[in-house]
Amino acid sequence: MKLTVILLITVVLCSSLGAGWAHEVVPGFLQTLLQGTAEQLYAGPISQRKLDDVTKAALTALKKCIGELSPEHVQALLNLLVMNSR
Repeated sequence: MKLTVILLITVVLCSSLGAGWAHEVVPGFLQTLLQGTAEQLYAGPISQRKLDDVTKAALTALKKCIGELSPEHVQALLNLLVMNSR
């Protein structure tokens, strides 16, 4: 259930960022979301966007949920990301 919620939130977030921007930045954003720190997330893929405090808190909470996933689940999501970026 938790994984489904994480994926749903991520899809909604990515789709709301704009198609052109999303096509260029979303793969890096998702990879950083899965593997990087919150600081890397803010400094990297979404650094061009002005985020309000609520959005930053939501991303931090999402990152925390991802941090609670097993390494196997994170790797499966990374594999899915690689398959979809081809």
